[in-house]
Amino acid sequence: MLRLALLACLLTTFVVAYEPFSMIFQWKTISYNWPAEYSEKDARYNYIPENNAIAGIKLWKSNMYLTIPRWKSGVPVTLARTPSTPVQDKKGLRNINPKLDAYPSWDMQLPGDCNAFQSVQSMEIDPQGRMWVLDTGRTETMGEHPTVRCPPRLVILDLENGGAVLKKFEFPDDVARHNSSYLNDIVLDHEDGGYAYISDSGLEPAIIVYSLKDDKARKVTHETMKAQADAVRFVVAGTSVIQHVNVDGIALSPPGPNRTLYYAPLSSLRLYSVPVEVLRNDSITDLRDYVVDLGDKTSQSDGMVMSNAGVLYYGLLADDAIAMWNTSTRQPFATGRRTISRDHDLTQWPDTFAFDEVDSLWCVVNSLQNFLNNKVDVTQNNYRIVSSKVKQRSYQYLPNNTAPELPVITAAAGQIRIAMPTAFAILLVFLVC
Repeated sequence: MLRLALLACLLTTFVVAYEPFSMIFQWKTISYNWPAEYSEKDARYNYIPENNAIAGIKLWKSNMYLTIPRWKSGVPVTLARTPSTPVQDKKGLRNINPKLDAYPSWDMQLPGDCNAFQSVQSMEIDPQGRMWVLDTGRTETMGEHPTVRCPPRLVILDLENGGAVLKKFEFPDDVARHNSSYLNDIVLDHEDGGYAYISDSGLEPAIIVYSLKDDKARKVTHETMKAQADAVRFVVAGTSVIQHVNVDGIALSPPGPNRTLYYAPLSSLRLYSVPVEVLRNDSITDLRDYVVDLGDKTSQSDGMVMSNAGVLYYGLLADDAIAMWNTSTRQPFATGRRTISRDHDLTQWPDTFAFDEVDSLWCVVNSLQNFLNNKVDVTQNNYRIVSSKVKQRSYQYLPNNTAPELPVITAAAGQIRIAMPTAFAILLVFLVC
């Protein structure tokens, strides 16, 4: 009996080993493929290399999409694209620091044009190739003079159709303050007509809930979404960081019963969760009975992501590391979390995560501690894309790696119609009856 008990204990605690994260791309500075009508010296963009920092990443088929928020002046492109596999340069060498292409066009990057993107930090791509882009509408938010250029909004692009705009939604001022909100991260829920959950780390921290079916949004707030005073100071690679950042990274459990949203302020050591059924319920405005405090992380974190196996991945900023917790087991966060990768050179400030279509996890590492302190050294590699084969897919997929039924978004007025298989089934039932 003792041997059986010991064996059961070992099986319970056994965790599959992870491959080390390897460097795929790296840049000293971010540069762009300028079209003939523009140039690096174009006054409309005032390109300042050290102010261009990669923050977000998502992958679709053979391309990698990156965000370069307009945190400071001199950022010509805020949403960009490049092949996800390094290609050979003119000398036949692997080009691991390619120039980026403006996406979907240069016209969509123009500051002050509210039909264009003003500042994009996060986006998500659904299993049908539709990119949900968060535009904060505000620029130079880390500079001396933050500028409100346009209202914050959600824009959905069709990657299978050249980035054509399928839908735009402008957030009302009472949901996302136009002069103080900061749309930080986004996850997608395709049930009940489709939802997006968005972290707003601005002066009034909140989780914004957008209903695609109803084309409306609301915000929910809770004390746990605020930065914690004892966590605003930390050290990354010997550089002191003082940041008062509210709710930042969010992650969504895979489709199924008891679906849950996980979140954490950047300036906090705590991890929290709330059921999505509560977020979807317009009649619930007070979250005090629903938020769960899961416990402390070993460091502050920026981005996080969930796999379709229920594994939560997140960075440990002060430890130059990446950690995980398998939420599908019975182990609580305090005993189930573990560090899977630590590299004091390669992973300084792991920021945003993304899954590709061949079961690998990607991460933007941007040494943001230097950017925040105006100490970017353009002679050193500052921005990296690293990857590890984790043999899992995005939280948007079912455990068997298939995609759930998704709402169909039409370009005309952003209307939603029933997907063809469902519509055919309804027609068949009608004919049989």
